[in-house]
Order: sequence, then structure tokens, then C-alpha cells
Amino acid sequence: MPASSSLASGLAASFAAACDASGALLAEPYRIAGEPVSLRFATAALRDRLTAAFSHLRADPAGEEPALTINLWDSASTGCAPPPHPAVPEGGAQGALYHFSEPPLRGVYQPGFESLSVLDGEARTAWHWVGSAFELAYWDQACPIRQLLFWWLGSRGLLQVHGASVGTASGGVLVVGKGGSGKSTVALSSLGSGLLYAGDDYVAVGLEPAPRIESLYSSGKLEPDHVQTLLPHLLPLLDNADRLASEKAVLYVQEHFPEQTTAGFPLRAVLVPRVAASRPESRIVEASRAAAFAALAPSTILQLHTADAGAFQTMSRLIERVPCYGLELGSEVGAIPDTIAEFLAGLPPA
Repeated sequence: MPASSSLASGLAASFAAACDASGALLAEPYRIAGEPVSLRFATAALRDRLTAAFSHLRADPAGEEPALTINLWDSASTGCAPPPHPAVPEGGAQGALYHFSEPPLRGVYQPGFESLSVLDGEARTAWHWVGSAFELAYWDQACPIRQLLFWWLGSRGLLQVHGASVGTASGGVLVVGKGGSGKSTVALSSLGSGLLYAGDDYVAVGLEPAPRIESLYSSGKLEPDHVQTLLPHLLPLLDNADRLASEKAVLYVQEHFPEQTTAGFPLRAVLVPRVAASRPESRIVEASRAAAFAALAPSTILQLHTADAGAFQTMSRLIERVPCYGLELGSEVGAIPDTIAEFLAGLPPA
């Protein structure tokens, strides 16, 4: 594995070479978790595939110095060789994720996906390379640069968690559970309602000075048969309607429901969903903090790969500070937003 200084220099040189080869440097300004972030692309091919998920967070480019600058490029659209990266151990699996930490650098390399992400925490700079902009997995387009954001948010006292979130400007809920528990159904059922949409799979949570949700992505992903049977009105809005045989259904909320996207809101409660299709109505019931922690922590650790004991501690503090409830999902999916809205309206003032 290269020493941190030589790795950073090699990545910077590789990105500069890609920009020279393409004749472009495309800077896109965003505000993520309240901070200015610049995504700099060597080609439009990669930019066009990775920025739709952040479109609700686009910012005015003038004025502020970025709190984080991320340089993104690929080899296929630039014609450039891959950047320096850690060697795969002999006998290592091509599909594995190799995590390394050489302060101030931290990174992950996935040889099977031809993907490298490295963050320099001191320089407030990151690099993200993929083999081909044209062969990105749908989940990486819907929720880009997750590991880079996870580390950077952590350095700013925020935790990226596996959960959905909807609410109002006054406050919202974090919906937690393992895959298939109903998080995405709850979030996407809110589209067209009076609720705001903060995310269906990954959001960031801050605890100080008060619990808060920070939106990361305006994308939504759902199993194709769930869209077809539960939310068929969303079918014409899907970004990948021609690929549902091999991909989850993907919808970019900012494109179709811009009035419902949000940068974030105060966090008022944690909900643990459970399908209860034997009755039409949904209802919110008491749930233990232990059940909420069990729904949140394992799936977050599994999804983010490089989380450590500090992430467990933050999630434990979150569950201790925010009331927790169960959300029993009835068969009338369209009524779920009203159930959540009425619940939020009935909570005591924060």
C-alpha cells in the first residue's frame, strides 16, 4: 500500500491527467449537511450519472470556500490509466472491499467494481475513481460516494445511517429496519402528500444541539413488484423503467416532486415499521428503545462497512434521546402519510 503522501500525490496527478485528457474540469457546488461541498468532475459522462441524487442540495457557487472538495473521474471516458491503488492481497476476492487507514488518509478499494475512494481529512479533499462512467451500478448512481460522505460527516459530528426519513419543516421521523422492512415504501408513499422527503435509504443524523435529520440523496429505490402493486402511480416516473428485470426501481424525487425535497429538519421520533396487511389502516404504537436500536444499528453497520464502535455509541445516544415507536403498515399504503402527519402533529412541542 502506498504511503499516504505518495498516494495523495498520485491521486492528484491522476485526476489532473484525466482533466487534461478530457479538456474539462466541471465543478458542481452543493450544500450537504449545511456545509459547502464541491464535486469536481473530469468528464460530463460521470457528472451526469452521479449528480441527479444531489440535485436538491445544489447551491450558489459564489462566495464560500468548500468544506470538502471531491475529485471524480473514470478511465473509460477519459482514456486514462487507473490511479495508484492498494494491491489486492494474494488470494483476495475481487468482489471484496479493502479498507485502509493511513492518517490523514482513509480509503476503500473495490477491485471487482473498479472503484477507489480516498479522503484526506486534513486537506479537506477527496478522490473518487471508477473504471467506467458507463457501467456504474444503479445503486451507486442513486446513492453516490457513500463511504466518503460517511467519513467526512463523522468528522463533523454527524452519522450517516441506514434509514428513511419524512416529515415537515417542524420535524420528522427516522424510519429504521433491515432491508425489506418497509422503509422505502413508507418514504415513497409520501410523494404527492404534504410531507417532506429527506431520503429512503441513507440520511445523516446530528445530535447537537438537538437531534436533526440531514438529507443526502433525493433518490428513492424500491423492489419493482412493490412499485407495481403498492405505488403504481410512480411507474411512469421511474428513471430505469426499462431495466426492472435486473434492478430495483429508481426515482429521483427532485425531478418530479421538487416541492417535497428538503435539506433536513428536526428529528422528532424513530419509527420501526412492520407490515400488518391484515387490516387497511396503519397505526403507530409503543415500541421499546431496544427494538429501535436493534432495527437501526445492525443494518447501518452492514451497509456502511467501515463503521466502528463510535458509530454504535452515536446510535445508542440517538435512541436514548429520541422517542421510539412502532409503525404497523396496513394495506392502504396511500394512507401512510396521513398517519405520520397526524402523529407528528400530536407530538408535544420540541
